[in-house]
Amino acid sequence: MSITTLTSVSADETAMHWTLRESLSILTASTWRSAIDITFDWAVIAIATWTAYRVGNWATLPAIVVIGNRQRALGNLLHESSHQNLSPHSRINDMMAQLLLAAPLFVNLTLYRRQHARHHAWLGQPSHDPDFIACKANKNDRWFDAYFRILLSYPVWIGSLLGHLFGKRLSHRQWIAVVLWWGVCETLVAILLGTYMACLFFTLWMIARGTVFHAITTFREMTDHYGLSPTDIFQYTREIPTHGFASILLHPHYNGYHLTHHLFPHIPYYHLPRAHALLARNPMFSRRAIICRTYLGAKPAGISGWGVDHV
Repeated sequence: MSITTLTSVSADETAMHWTLRESLSILTASTWRSAIDITFDWAVIAIATWTAYRVGNWATLPAIVVIGNRQRALGNLLHESSHQNLSPHSRINDMMAQLLLAAPLFVNLTLYRRQHARHHAWLGQPSHDPDFIACKANKNDRWFDAYFRILLSYPVWIGSLLGHLFGKRLSHRQWIAVVLWWGVCETLVAILLGTYMACLFFTLWMIARGTVFHAITTFREMTDHYGLSPTDIFQYTREIPTHGFASILLHPHYNGYHLTHHLFPHIPYYHLPRAHALLARNPMFSRRAIICRTYLGAKPAGISGWGVDHV
């Protein structure tokens, strides 16, 4: 099986860049749009926590689902920040990411950016791509067998739960910065809303990360590349255009346009649907792109290639 190379990645990006050469100038980042989306995600998390506080046990499970979904949304915005897509001003981009995205998710922005750059440059290479997920399917596996095998993997789960705090990836200074952020956050919540509220918020946050966030993140990452042949960007990347509630749950902030993102990593997330529409006019893109209109339904679906039932 052939593997993608830096040369083939660049060749595909260059070919598609020509398609959008007249439109790229208007697909620029907006600080205000990013700030609004970050504020919305945190507001939803705050409302879910407050509802669980006021209503009690009946609202706990829905709150965990909502918080886990918005954690994934914040994670997608963190991903955007690694490409300098939150703001045209790099210092503002990084400040927003460090204060509102990276530290809350137990991540160091510098390390994340470095790792994600390797994913783009060495897409599909097991020894270089940090996001590579090896296919270890049995001949009778169905798609959910592959999903649960990865979902229940301890290294994958602990990575979802603790982010960069797991392992020895952070320096002492970076580790302390994340812990200090949470210390300040919890202290402010305790002063403003009480100790119980501060404990409730952190408890719901951690439960959501270890359950809903982990389940969504695992499924999302598998829909990106899992089960495909790592020959080039087109053969190894799925495009899942936004369609209904499932996209809001699994791919918030237009994260499903993964092929378009790999071809144009510096197009902000809210411009990806428009970029996809422009690319769809290109015969080469239409012929080679794996465009999934569903997650579980008609082929090609987001789970196509995961098991014998969706080969």
